[in-house]
Amino acid sequence: MSHQHPAAFNAAVAARPRHLHWRRLAAVAVLGLAGNGAALAQSPAPPPVRQTPAQILAAKEAAMIAAGVRAECLPSKQKATPNISEDIVEDMREASVLLGEKKTDLAIEKLKKLVTKGEDYDKAVIHYNLGIGYSEKNDLAASASYFAKALSYNALSLQQSEQLRFNLGQLYVASGQFDPGIDALRDYMAKACSPVSPDAHVFLASALAERKRYPEALSEVDIALAATKVPKESWIQFKLGLLYEAKDYKGSAETLLQLISVNAGKGDYWKQLAGVLLQMEDSTQAAAVLALAERQGMLASADDIRNLYNTYMIIGEPQKAAQLMDAAIADKKLPLDEKNLESVSNAWINARETGKAEATLKQLASMAERGEYYFRLGAMYGDQERWKDSREMLERALEKGGLKKPGEAWFRIAVASYGSNDLKGAIAALQKSVAYDDTRTQASEWLRSLSTQPMPAAAAPSATSSSAPAAPANSAS
Repeated sequence: MSHQHPAAFNAAVAARPRHLHWRRLAAVAVLGLAGNGAALAQSPAPPPVRQTPAQILAAKEAAMIAAGVRAECLPSKQKATPNISEDIVEDMREASVLLGEKKTDLAIEKLKKLVTKGEDYDKAVIHYNLGIGYSEKNDLAASASYFAKALSYNALSLQQSEQLRFNLGQLYVASGQFDPGIDALRDYMAKACSPVSPDAHVFLASALAERKRYPEALSEVDIALAATKVPKESWIQFKLGLLYEAKDYKGSAETLLQLISVNAGKGDYWKQLAGVLLQMEDSTQAAAVLALAERQGMLASADDIRNLYNTYMIIGEPQKAAQLMDAAIADKKLPLDEKNLESVSNAWINARETGKAEATLKQLASMAERGEYYFRLGAMYGDQERWKDSREMLERALEKGGLKKPGEAWFRIAVASYGSNDLKGAIAALQKSVAYDDTRTQASEWLRSLSTQPMPAAAAPSATSSSAPAAPANSAS
């Protein structure tokens, strides 16, 4: 189907019958436009409006402001860096060479002769170089003073000023001038146009920590950690120290978990976590942490193992405590000595593992120079009503000596004798027991009671009768 030329189309419309319906007119109009579509599409596009460099810069800066960039950071606000004045340029060159050759004193002497010469930019550069010189001499306070003076001229480029503010803050902190350091670093952060280095936040945190401003320091460390893809272990350690100082044990535990995730093989982190959990009175979790570290071979020292032993005893797990010590002695992580075997015996006694406690006490009694362990065996046998064994061990304890409470040993011998229906032996032991202050009253009362009883052992009451008093509670002898 051929399409009409626009002029022919217009003529046809003008000559249309008056009764032609408007819908038909619309359809004809659409057909006519469609016929001209190809020609319209092939019409050349208008040339783009060319922007001037100034317009391009203005658009770029408008976008920067919209993104939060401060006005003073815009390219159009930057000053061109001037040249050093001709009358001092040669002296400056010589001073720079001297600094490069590490002839620091000569460089400083030459620069000091120039401090009043030239324009503000010259003076700023001179003072900056003096700061460099004194930093080479490790005179950080003097270096900081010259850097501060260089900034005061407000003549350096944006990039130079920014870096110098950061350096100035570092120098103040390194030289122990913490308050000026805090101010300088905060000034750097407030005026920086480029992204602030995470190291700057850590430096600021260290200065705040020195002033015991721990919450502010923690905030700065958190900013630094958040700005790094892989957090530095030393920074997390620094945060942990701040949390300790603030006595924030919950935060300390969370930070130690973070340290363990970074370096799980460092046993100190596990031990510190257990210590923090104990501070939080969560002994069960502390024991679990230490046990996990022990299973991974990170509790190598004797102190580490004993700490875990003590934790088990605190939380009421004496069986685990005894097993831990037994295994450590067997693996030669702990020596087979009196101190460690005593810990084992105490744990087995608390666990009511009589047989294992007895075996350990016998081993102790044979190696110890004092009779305490024979006493403990005698007391344990007495509690089990093994009267003959009890008396034998108690007599050995007295024979070996070194008991803190020998009167109690004699009193227990009396109980064992009475239980064996040896009334005479019980009276003899009580007569020994009354000589000691800690058992005199109890022994005297029982002795008077026994003196009224018939002497034949067969007539004596049984050990379970009310005539036999309870033995004193077992205590260290």
